[in-house]
Amino acid sequence: MLLQMVPLRPSTNKCDSANELRDKNERKVTTFHRWLLWIPLVLFGTLLYILDFGGELRYHIPLPHTIVSVSDKPLPNMKSGFVVDTVGCRIPDLDPFDPVIREFIHKETPLKCHEKHPLLVDSNHTSLFIVKSALPSFNISDVEQLDCCYQPFWRSKPKNVDDYFDNKITFADNCTSFKESVSIPEEFVKVSCSMDSQNIYTNYHAFIPLKTEVEKRCKEARENSSTGQRERVSVLLVGMDAVSRLNFHRQLPRTLKILQNMKSIELLGYNKVADNTFPNLVPVLSGLSEKELKDVCWPNNNAVFDECNWVWKNFSAAGYRTAFGEDATSIGLFTYVKRGFKKQPTDYYSRPYLMQSEDDIGFDKKLNAKLCIGSQMSLSVFLQYISKLAITMASKDFFGFFWGTSLTHDFLNFPSLGDGTYEQFLYNLIETGSLNRTVLIFMSDHGIRWGSIRETYQGRLEERLPFVFFIFPEWFRNKYPTATANLRRNTQRLTTPFDMYETLLDILNLGQIEQESIQRRSRELGKYKQKPRGISLFLPMHKSRTCSEAGIEPHWCTCQQSKVLPVGDAIIKNMSLILVDHLNSLLKPYGVCSQLQVTEIRSASVQFPREHLYNKTKDQGLKDYVIVIRTAPGGALFEGTVRHCIGNSSVQVTGSVSRINSYGNQSSCVADFHMKLYCYCKSYLNMRTKL
Repeated sequence: MLLQMVPLRPSTNKCDSANELRDKNERKVTTFHRWLLWIPLVLFGTLLYILDFGGELRYHIPLPHTIVSVSDKPLPNMKSGFVVDTVGCRIPDLDPFDPVIREFIHKETPLKCHEKHPLLVDSNHTSLFIVKSALPSFNISDVEQLDCCYQPFWRSKPKNVDDYFDNKITFADNCTSFKESVSIPEEFVKVSCSMDSQNIYTNYHAFIPLKTEVEKRCKEARENSSTGQRERVSVLLVGMDAVSRLNFHRQLPRTLKILQNMKSIELLGYNKVADNTFPNLVPVLSGLSEKELKDVCWPNNNAVFDECNWVWKNFSAAGYRTAFGEDATSIGLFTYVKRGFKKQPTDYYSRPYLMQSEDDIGFDKKLNAKLCIGSQMSLSVFLQYISKLAITMASKDFFGFFWGTSLTHDFLNFPSLGDGTYEQFLYNLIETGSLNRTVLIFMSDHGIRWGSIRETYQGRLEERLPFVFFIFPEWFRNKYPTATANLRRNTQRLTTPFDMYETLLDILNLGQIEQESIQRRSRELGKYKQKPRGISLFLPMHKSRTCSEAGIEPHWCTCQQSKVLPVGDAIIKNMSLILVDHLNSLLKPYGVCSQLQVTEIRSASVQFPREHLYNKTKDQGLKDYVIVIRTAPGGALFEGTVRHCIGNSSVQVTGSVSRINSYGNQSSCVADFHMKLYCYCKSYLNMRTKL
């Protein structure tokens, strides 16, 4: 029974006091009864929240899209939250150790590079020296028994214009002898050691000598630059190929911990914009898509990349020293079935050193990369080069872009083998003061693109969501608090490689991120009806941003609402035929490749804008069908997006088609790096038939 409330009035006597006390007790009872009425509502609301019905009703939460057949496995459990939860995009917050994923995670056997080739000669930043403790491993009792020499080598222009420019190396005629140690003025040297005229040891070493012509150019450029007298900060961008954000958290806990101790800022909604490494790094380095790059400066696969305006050219023009390097050089960013550069692209370029090392003393090859160079992991050799550069350039202006591929490119669990190596690398940068005036960007391009995990809903999202960490010097955070605060807010916004490029340009010109400039640019950005594709991460990213606005094709978008469909539906069968017809049309010019047929529809879903975004596309009535099919010959698994435009009844494949299992030598008959994903060579088929 609901009691009537009595108005409070001043107490004048004992009776009034008693009445007041009675009124107070009645109010307590009334309040209690009211709370009793609320309890069922609260419990019901809580139940809705737990089951996420409320989200479904209000936001149309994306239904999990599993890439295995609907009937095969249950849908994965998702956390109740979202790493991105904005008007324009929702990306679910998934558990790195979800039970559906855990079956694919295991501990790898550590690499044992040192057992085959003990390190006999080591180097520091300026010199070579013999490691005396290693002598017994070579049955040597006295260093005097050892004859060692070093032979410089360098990148050279090929004599034949049709040769690949980036694959030519010239060695000095002489090998200079040394005993216990020697100072090295050259950039790259080969070390050979012999005993009794028998060669017993070979290794390669790199140094970072200051180059007179580079220092002169930097001095003149800074003097002539409009920003030359401003305070500057260097940039060191270190990449790790094919590691998703969640797999980074799974595989590299020690590296993650030191990054967190360094007060890193991690992007949670960084969405790739294309399939593999090249088209996801081209936007970072140029602000262009792969197609735009072709239109501007790279007309075909036989053209070199010299004419393209890579971001390191912007830094060079402002008086920065520049550096670029990558391991696993046989599958290099600009050289894998491409021609690379005619002229050395940056002031410091590690390709000659790492390519020669991998070719001569590299071993333990797994799929695409050799994991060991001499007595060390390929990754260790690569990171040592970066460390030498960072230490040498600690007090100078430099831009360094380095991409690590050897350990992580092919296997989901191999990144864990480098956890301690990356941890030590970061620790050394801190201890040597190399980051006192350097912004470190630690990032990936995409997650693992094939394997069993890729056939799950979470694996599909992970492939599209790489990791990015920013580490700024403390003085930088204090001097540019508004820009830094914006970047922190943008960690839970939809972001892309196009944004990374704009951010690099802002770091080059720090005047752009001073408070007044940030406020002015933010106001201007807010006035744009059509926002730019790439937006600096130092500016506030608008909440209404969609994949379309950010330059992400529907096939790669992790924001859309998704609904699983039965694989037996007639419309899905038709869509699968459209998808394989599209693949066959791509393969038709390549007579060495087999035409494909659908043998199985593995999964299907339909993706479409959430209700409040539908107004932007309702004239077209777009629906994107994401289908995974198996084809013959070869047993390839392809995932493609088929767009149905209801308004004009058109149906077509949009974006590129993903190959989500490995292809090995099936496509060795074609050189085009795109076609290698799709081609099943007729010669390979004939060979298999004979076997």
